[in-house]
Amino acid sequence: MRLAELAALMQRTEGAEITSYLLADPRAARTSGVRVSHAGGLVSWTMKSTDNGFLNRALGFGTMSEATPAVLDRLERRFADAGRPPRIAVAQGPTPRAALRLLERRGYVPEEGTDEHIYCYDRRSLPRVRQVENLTVERVRAEDAAKYARIAYSSFKDRGPWFRNIVEALVKRRAHGRSLSAYLGRIDGVPAATGMLFDVRPVAGLGNGSVLREFRGRGIQSAMIAHRMRAGWERGLRLFFGQTQNPASAHNLEDLGWRLLYTEVDWVRTT
Repeated sequence: MRLAELAALMQRTEGAEITSYLLADPRAARTSGVRVSHAGGLVSWTMKSTDNGFLNRALGFGTMSEATPAVLDRLERRFADAGRPPRIAVAQGPTPRAALRLLERRGYVPEEGTDEHIYCYDRRSLPRVRQVENLTVERVRAEDAAKYARIAYSSFKDRGPWFRNIVEALVKRRAHGRSLSAYLGRIDGVPAATGMLFDVRPVAGLGNGSVLREFRGRGIQSAMIAHRMRAGWERGLRLFFGQTQNPASAHNLEDLGWRLLYTEVDWVRTT
């Protein structure tokens, strides 16, 4: 598979994960003014209640979509209608040079500090991981969504209380189906870690990985990653997606045989 094709699958998976969060609670989505579009082959989001760039951007220009002026025109109109500056998360490396030149001609520049490292696992067998003493991992049921969200939020407090509510709503609505599985890791029965598996065939997307501070340094995150990989493998999924800005998380992925596929950087129009 060519790099550009693989990047398109990874960005499609990333788009599915983020969309799942934004639309987890339909009432909250309406109140926040969330709009999701797949026009032109891209996926894009805008949100009236926040100008946070991560939640007001597009994915897939030149990978999921064609890199043409018409596609860019349509995307820019959508952002203008939402009152947001155009912002495109670009897969550095896989995105064709012609697409980058078009963005440059239209006044886009990479924005510092927006790097997201996209990892892929596509080996022929699952990694071996050492057992963590007294760790048990369970799939979360809808009725345990609040408990799961409380643990997950402990590692993502910088995202604000809304994130806890979104995670709870997402698990309640979808954790019983195939498209999403949420997992809670316990040490001696005490909740210690979280993680989700998104089934975005042919890709299994990992997300929402967290370990409570008092349990870190024991290999729990690696064990939670491996557990979700086994769950995906048993469903016949052989491509895995992971995303991080955290060096420790990147190190854990690499130790398990994941490879850095590309770094995604936001390009923002300045003129």
